[in-house]
Amino acid sequence: MLDPAIDKFLSERINKRIDFKSKEAVKKNGEIQYDDKSSIETEAKEEYSLINWLLYCAKNAHGISMTTHPCKFSHPDAKTSPIYFKRKVGSQGYIYSGYSNETDVIFSTAAYMPIYSFLKLVLADGFDILDHLVNDTNVIRQQFAIVDDYDLLREQLLKVISDDSDVITSEKVKQVYFPVDCDYHLLSIISSSVVMFDLKKRIKKINSYEENKLIIEAKKNNVFFDGGYKQLFELTMQGHVKSNPQCISQLNKDNFGESYLLKSTPPSIEKRNVHFPKSNFFTESFKNYEAADNFKNLHKLFKADRNNINIRLAIAHTLQDVIDLLIEKMWAVRAVSSVQYHQKTSSLSSHQHTWLHDDCSEQRSADELWLDKLVKEIAAWLSRSYEKLLNKQTIKLGEQELLLFTSIVEQNRESLK
Repeated sequence: MLDPAIDKFLSERINKRIDFKSKEAVKKNGEIQYDDKSSIETEAKEEYSLINWLLYCAKNAHGISMTTHPCKFSHPDAKTSPIYFKRKVGSQGYIYSGYSNETDVIFSTAAYMPIYSFLKLVLADGFDILDHLVNDTNVIRQQFAIVDDYDLLREQLLKVISDDSDVITSEKVKQVYFPVDCDYHLLSIISSSVVMFDLKKRIKKINSYEENKLIIEAKKNNVFFDGGYKQLFELTMQGHVKSNPQCISQLNKDNFGESYLLKSTPPSIEKRNVHFPKSNFFTESFKNYEAADNFKNLHKLFKADRNNINIRLAIAHTLQDVIDLLIEKMWAVRAVSSVQYHQKTSSLSSHQHTWLHDDCSEQRSADELWLDKLVKEIAAWLSRSYEKLLNKQTIKLGEQELLLFTSIVEQNRESLK
């Protein structure tokens, strides 16, 4: 007995052919005679009898290619050997073309599309005709018993998934030189339509109002929803010959020649005004120009003809202003230390790490060896910064000025902790 799915398919094809031919006759002659209609029905039943349909499918199955990577997405006229990748490589955390059970199909002509529809008919046992042919089951042998040479029929029909040994590419497919060992391989770049349209299906499910109505209403009313809420924005739609999508592939036709691209832009980098140093606070976090005006005032005081108590106090106050700027920056750096400090990439000296990291507050209070090193470093930095900023105008500083710098920094020991 013929399976109901096969019987229904052939009956629909017969009715469509009768309807089409009848309309043609009416359009040509204004009406259709009984004999003409009877002849049309007889021809349609003969054409779509099981034996004739199977022979037609076997003859033209070579015009259908099951694939996971259609070449026609690069160019509709491209012709390459079909790539059918279904090897499972295990879960590696990535989406790859073998992870899905979906398969795409390309046709040499749209006239062969009914053949594929026939092969994908699901029979009464839940398996489609193609599955039965691949596994050579008794069920399909019984259904196709009308054919004299079943084995030949099966061989011809399975050409839709045959793996040709000849690998052919096309100049219409995008090419790139890819390094292999010590040479280059000309690689043909083709897209996995299985992954492409699976992505579209998932995006539509996430953004679907009908499927997420309760979640969207909960978000709108500011009500907690246990499943959470998500939505994808800034999608890019690609069109693949939307006027004639079947000329690309079956999946392209099923998706009306449209696919989505997720937003793919470089990450927006937050502009930081405060940087936790990787190697040295005085070159990375605090720039000389931040205290440029203070060092210029210091230079004027050094050049003054008089050397009285007022000049010396002005020099001390100017140096204190610079140290105040350092301390202000110190607190800003400590505020970002827990976020910006990375131990693996840091080459910061131990005393600067103790001074700047917010987690070292107890260590700063328990031991002052780090502070002794820091005081000397700040004094030396004051001297270097003055000479660097004033360049050729600078007055050569001696031991006495360095002692002055050190004494001013010493007065700020507690503030530096």
